[in-house]
Amino acid sequence: MNISRIGLIGAGNIGTAFVQGWLRADSAMASRIAVTDAFPEAAEKLASRTGVRSAGSNQDLVRESDLVLLAVKPQDVEAALAGAVPLFGRGKILVSVAAGRTITFLETLFSEDVPVFRLMPNVAVEVGAGTIAFASGRNVDPETEQKVFELFTSLGQVVPLPEKLFGAATAIGGSGPGFMALIADAFIDAGVMAGLPTGTARELTLSMMRGTAEMLIEGGLAPIELRRKVTSPAGTTAAGLAQMERDGARSAIIDAVQAALERAHELS
Repeated sequence: MNISRIGLIGAGNIGTAFVQGWLRADSAMASRIAVTDAFPEAAEKLASRTGVRSAGSNQDLVRESDLVLLAVKPQDVEAALAGAVPLFGRGKILVSVAAGRTITFLETLFSEDVPVFRLMPNVAVEVGAGTIAFASGRNVDPETEQKVFELFTSLGQVVPLPEKLFGAATAIGGSGPGFMALIADAFIDAGVMAGLPTGTARELTLSMMRGTAEMLIEGGLAPIELRRKVTSPAGTTAAGLAQMERDGARSAIIDAVQAALERAHELS
């Protein structure tokens, strides 16, 4: 199955992030992507900024695409596909990032055996560093699955996952950048309180976070090993970690993920 033409329905934050991530990896991708949105001006704005094409309608987009990426809110799925459903089949693929809309639900929209995939990405796909949960439906053959999987690997880490675990993946991978941004903001504020200029506090914080991630990923260290590596007896790190434990930092993070998971289940 050839995937040369990609149609994006939804020019919001996550749809835009996909386009920017693909173009960051390969600027020639612009000629392969067409986009629509419920608000045509949003699609036209994205097209003018990135060089992709704004399609006239969802029907036109589906007709001209090999793979359709559905990046709309869950309650808008049916409206987005209205009138376009009969155009699927004949080798077309649907990939949805709509939270809570299962593969089984999406498959029931079609009379033909359309290959359906679900992704749960985060906005870091924009810079090629996304976390993308990946699941495929019953009408997907191994060759198609591999081609779709490879299409998204330029956007970050693609993690095959049972669909029943997408809520947990959303709570960590999807919501996690928001949680980490809050932590980064707190570090910057702490640096300013300690006397650093805001720009310097930001630079130190982001460099520290990048370095920590690299040590955990490239160095293969477990988090507890890294903690021990940088914690000297009676040192500054030991004092700070003890205070974090007293303040319940670990519990706050666990509770935040649990709250996100519960909300993901509600949306489902």
